[in-house]
Amino acid sequence: MGQITELTQVIPAAPGKPVRPEAAASQQASVELALHPSTWSHDQAEAVVRRYTELAPVWDGDRGGYRPVPLTDALQRGGPWPDGLCLEVGCGTGLLSGLIQDVWPEVISLDLTWAMLTRAPGRWRVLGDASRLPVGDGSTGAVVLADVPLFAGEVVRALAPDGVVVWSNALGEDAPHHVPIPTVLSALESASDAQWSARTAHAGWGLWAVLTRVS
Repeated sequence: MGQITELTQVIPAAPGKPVRPEAAASQQASVELALHPSTWSHDQAEAVVRRYTELAPVWDGDRGGYRPVPLTDALQRGGPWPDGLCLEVGCGTGLLSGLIQDVWPEVISLDLTWAMLTRAPGRWRVLGDASRLPVGDGSTGAVVLADVPLFAGEVVRALAPDGVVVWSNALGEDAPHHVPIPTVLSALESASDAQWSARTAHAGWGLWAVLTRVS
């Protein structure tokens, strides 16, 4: 496995971290998908749409204060960044889209749930499934995954050879879609038959990693 470098935490964690009761079950499902993406099913996709349709009206109010923190740190300290198109997977209501567009002016914002996507401000918004990314092979300079499942084969297919993966969990190890960084790295390596490296750090309640192909 490639090298993982952990940077010093510069944004401290404030008191009052939210507890998501569904996190343990969701984490187990997310790890399973990262390692075995073929287990993703139509029923799972429909369940995601139902859940996030319910959450869409309150999403920004419940999560707007803390979700940008780790991604902000990642984009400030995780570079340098390649040029080109960026694919934001699971954009939701667009809480993070502005941060991403400050780095990559051309961003495709993808989400599975129409009720979330219609609230997003992105210029290029696409309703779609992360298991089948709507971009050509090697067409993106970056794929940003903030609290969403990892379909490593699709991410590798979409990335240019010098592309980067930006991974963010807003509640860190307690996030519902948290996958340990070594598992993310291993999944990308297995999907690409190449070695990858990662830089990672905690920020606020969350954590992030920037992963790049090294061979």
